[in-house]
Amino acid sequence: MKIDQRDADAALGGEVHAHSSWMLPFFVLLIAGAIGVGVYVFLAGPTVEEVQGNIQGNTYSPTADSDTADLQIDGVLFRVPGNFTKYRRSRSSGEHEDAPMQALLPGLSPWTPGTAAQFSSNAADAKIIHFTLAIDRANLTYQDKFERGIRLNALDFAGEAGPFGLTTFKFGAGTEYANTEWFTAALADGSLLVMRCDASSNPEFGSNCMRVTRLRDNISLTYKFKRSQLANWKKSDEKLLALIESFRPRK
Repeated sequence: MKIDQRDADAALGGEVHAHSSWMLPFFVLLIAGAIGVGVYVFLAGPTVEEVQGNIQGNTYSPTADSDTADLQIDGVLFRVPGNFTKYRRSRSSGEHEDAPMQALLPGLSPWTPGTAAQFSSNAADAKIIHFTLAIDRANLTYQDKFERGIRLNALDFAGEAGPFGLTTFKFGAGTEYANTEWFTAALADGSLLVMRCDASSNPEFGSNCMRVTRLRDNISLTYKFKRSQLANWKKSDEKLLALIESFRPRK
């Protein structure tokens, strides 16, 4: 017996619905497009770290706004203008573990749209100086660590006459400090300046020099600049310390 399509549909208890022939290709294209967008976001979109940085205010975002924020670092108050700060989080008053900042040598001028390129430069002759105030509860200062440990590994314990009134300490190949050069100088207040310069693997970037010191209220100050600016180390150090002092509210 021959069963036609109507008998089959009746037996199944269903109805036959007509569908347009373009629906299936449409859904295939829609799914393919969604996959393509997902791949693009994965490859070109922000990383998890970048998203977290934006949320936490740790993404580099300088500003020309000079409005100040009251930053308390280990209970010590600093009133910091926004145009010296590197991150948005440092422009919110309250407790902070650290406050990363920046300026241009030699005058320690803050960020402006007109000097943005200079602040972004990593060239060997760049004039930017990066400096950070931070909580410091270490038993030994940076100077103590140099005197008690690092200096003992130098080729000459007494050092040798270096450039710009500095004493230079060099280290032999195979030591932990083989690619570094250390400088010291006696300061007017009787303290010892200790500075470390690290050679870069890329000559275009030049060498970076760094000093870490402890301020009078046990706050750490770390600053870094290009070795090409070393000739003015003394004035730069004095101006930076004076700038930090200017951030302290007057009683």
